[in-house]
Amino acid sequence: MTKGLSFVLINLLLSSVLVIPAILALAVSGFKLYKSIVKNNCKENIKLEILRHTIFSVIMLGILILASVVEILISTNLLKFLIKYF
Repeated sequence: MTKGLSFVLINLLLSSVLVIPAILALAVSGFKLYKSIVKNNCKENIKLEILRHTIFSVIMLGILILASVVEILISTNLLKFLIKYF
C-alpha cells in the first residue's frame, strides 16, 4: 500500500509544484483584468490592462510548458529509477 502511495505522491508532487501556482496566478490576473474593465471606462487603460494580462498569460504558458516537460522527462525517469528499489 505504501509503495503505490509513494509512487502516486512523487508523480503528482513534481508537476503540481508548478501547475497549481501558475493556474492560480492566471485566475488572479483574469479577475484583476475584469475589475479594471468594469471600473474604468477609459479605452487606453483597458488596452494597457489587456496587454499586461496577455504578457502575463504568455509567461504562465511558459511555466506550464516547463511543468509538462518536468512531468514527461523527470517524473517518468524518477519513477523508473524508484521501481528498482521497490
